[in-house]
Amino acid sequence: MIKYKSENIELIIGKSIAAVVLSVLLCFNEVCAQDVVIKDHTLIMIDSLNDLSKRYSFVDNIKALKYANEALELALSYNYDEGQAFAFRNMSAVYSAQYSFAESIEYIKKALDIFETLDNQEGIANCNISLGNTFNRLGQDSIAFGYYKMAYDFFDNTQDMERKSIASHNLGLAFFMLSEKENAISKFQKALEFSLELENYQLASSCLSYLGEIEFKSENFESAKDYFMRSLGISDQLGSDAQKYATMSALYHLALIHKNEDDTQGMMEYLEAALKMIPNLNFSFFVNEVYEEVISYYQERNNSEMLQFYTSQFVEILKGKNNRIAEDKTNIYLDLIRSRELDKKYAEALKTKEINEKIVEANLQEIRILVITTAVLAILLVIIVYQFFRNKKNLNAIKSIYNNAGTALVLIDDEGGIIRWNKFSEELFGEASANVLGKNFFREYVSKDSNIRPADLEKSYLNEFRIIRKDGKAKEISVSCSRTLINSKTFYVFYILDRSELNKLQRMNDFYQVILEKSNEIAKIGTWEMSYTSFLNKELPTLSSQVQEILEIDQISTQELQQLTWTSFFPSEEPINRLMEVFEKAIECNKAFDLELSLISYKGNDIWIRFIGSVEFHSVDDIRLFGTVQDITDIKNGINLIEENLKKEQELNKLKSRFISMASHEFRTPLSTITSSVELIQMKMAKSPNLIVDVLNKHTTSILTQVDRLEKTLDGILMLEKSMQGKIKTSFDRIDLRELFGELVDTINVKGDSRKPKLVIDPEARFVMSDLNLLHHVLQNIISNSLKYSKERQEPEISVEKIVDVIKIEIKDYGIGIPDSDKSGLFSSFYRGKNTTGIKGTGLGLSIVKEFVTLIGAEITIESEEGKGTLVSIDLPLFPLSQN
Repeated sequence: MIKYKSENIELIIGKSIAAVVLSVLLCFNEVCAQDVVIKDHTLIMIDSLNDLSKRYSFVDNIKALKYANEALELALSYNYDEGQAFAFRNMSAVYSAQYSFAESIEYIKKALDIFETLDNQEGIANCNISLGNTFNRLGQDSIAFGYYKMAYDFFDNTQDMERKSIASHNLGLAFFMLSEKENAISKFQKALEFSLELENYQLASSCLSYLGEIEFKSENFESAKDYFMRSLGISDQLGSDAQKYATMSALYHLALIHKNEDDTQGMMEYLEAALKMIPNLNFSFFVNEVYEEVISYYQERNNSEMLQFYTSQFVEILKGKNNRIAEDKTNIYLDLIRSRELDKKYAEALKTKEINEKIVEANLQEIRILVITTAVLAILLVIIVYQFFRNKKNLNAIKSIYNNAGTALVLIDDEGGIIRWNKFSEELFGEASANVLGKNFFREYVSKDSNIRPADLEKSYLNEFRIIRKDGKAKEISVSCSRTLINSKTFYVFYILDRSELNKLQRMNDFYQVILEKSNEIAKIGTWEMSYTSFLNKELPTLSSQVQEILEIDQISTQELQQLTWTSFFPSEEPINRLMEVFEKAIECNKAFDLELSLISYKGNDIWIRFIGSVEFHSVDDIRLFGTVQDITDIKNGINLIEENLKKEQELNKLKSRFISMASHEFRTPLSTITSSVELIQMKMAKSPNLIVDVLNKHTTSILTQVDRLEKTLDGILMLEKSMQGKIKTSFDRIDLRELFGELVDTINVKGDSRKPKLVIDPEARFVMSDLNLLHHVLQNIISNSLKYSKERQEPEISVEKIVDVIKIEIKDYGIGIPDSDKSGLFSSFYRGKNTTGIKGTGLGLSIVKEFVTLIGAEITIESEEGKGTLVSIDLPLFPLSQN
């Protein structure tokens, strides 16, 4: 009967222990399995994003960069090195296509570093293709050939047909650029065979196009026509978002072949087919060439109507292309900024992530140890009790399990005295078991004055202490306590874990958390949160201190803060309506949003912010909006500064070009006249030493006239330079305008023109306060222009009248007028209208007039119509503010 009960107890205890251990293991395995599934799904998503980026890299650079950035962000989050490398390679391809070669090489170097660390030869070969593309765009054909050759040598020995065909195509392109015809044909034929087998029609059409161009350059027109027709045959099988360089190449070259055959009808059919494609293209290949052929065709036939139509269409295409290029450049630049922010953000996040992983690993290890220790201890105690009642033969085995346990086990009496500890305890505390028997655990290792009892530790799961070993080393430990009875006497078992490294990692994590918060302060990033109801009521969101600092409300009182609404920071209704539309769309589609807004801070300063947010649905009536705000004012100002500097540089280049054009004409003509006059004098003197005075006077007068012309040109340049540097000082006096205009009308004349301007002066407009010299120069230049540019037409008219406190001067002529296209450059230095050919001038007159008018506090406007004349109006203040 006793044996039966003992066996049942043994069976029940064994089953219970097995069930507990099995449950723990199943839970642990389930958690691990879920982590693996989530990670695998994310890695597949990263690879898909990289594939999308690679697909769009030759079609839509903005999409390609967006997908690459998303892939990079996820790859950094999951420490997926290969995903990071492919993202960097795709970013390099985008910047190379945009001719931003510095960024392109920077990102391809990052990709290469990762692939070399992983010893991924395929990745290195793909980077060589990207480097070949970059140097091909730079015009370094021999360097590009070297990289294409390395990629080809690798992929040609693999079974990857797709990469093999691409590498062969690229090497063929390199041979084509180096004018190695036979090698180029060989590689293109090989790539064509593979691409057709893989049904890669994009690559196949490119191969056919290049083969056609090779034959065309060799004047093998029939063979070229065959390749181009094959290329057109598979054009319809290209996707709607594919780059159709090959199709445009085929249409253009087929048109030229028909032109060579004097088949103008066939030529125009292909050119018109190309024209239909152009508006939908994202590239400019063959656009100029196609329009040049069409315009030339209608020019030869004097068809002015069609000529004007296609010329206007070509101009609009060019405008659209330029706008698209500018927009792409802006988006690329902003995405570059985002990429830079991503680099900085994840450089810190990676450090934090490494520490968190170590902490998580350490915690998991601690949990495993505790679970295993508990299970081992439970088994140990059951075995001890079981064996104690059955017999004492297995006592040595029990001691062996106790001593060799994988954690520190210490047996303590109810007063805290050490009875025994195992080998792991000896390693942890640095003392043998025999040296500590009977000593109080707490007073020996925690504190000499400690009054802690083992029963105090039994209530809590983990108790942490800092101990000092006999060798002086400090340790941080956690103690879990379990009470047991042996022969009716109470004992305690301490399960001790060394937490020194774990706590060190935790402190490092806290340190890096502080660093991350400081980074947000430096980057001027803060958080916001609000309900959709409060948004509709225009209530101010809950803002972090960083956002309050951005909006400059960090130092105002609580009462003032409560009176503010979020609309208080918007300069107009337009951005308010825009934000409301964004919020409504985000709630409707349950999507995050990211936009840039121009605001006015509480103190009235203009600021730019990047506004990022998400939606959270708590219930039908409780919708929350939250996100981040980043101050991007400095970034915006930097972009504006770059654009202003670029505009100034363009203006400077135009100024230089106009100066060179003017100088080459205005200096060469007088010098030629002087040279020819001197040579004529010498010839006359050689033939007749007694040269008559009249002949000499004629030529010397011509020389002096041209020298005077040069002096006036140089005087104009010097005068403009002084004005621009602020070296001209004004001196205001009372001026008699009737006397001034009378002198000007009498003295100003144009060679071969006897006309005089008609002058009408209001008696009330006779006197004015101004600088006589500057006003004289201004009026002399304008009156001279009115005569010079209206020769053989009705004489100019001058009217002077007083309007309130302004003298209004109007000088009207009936001359050649100013073309609309030239009006924007009227006051630019060295600028002359396109209809002034044959009329002497430097292009400095009106630029100097503009400077002088500004100095005397006046205003000038010019109205003109080509062929009908020009009206110049000057508003001259009676008492100018700029008067010294």
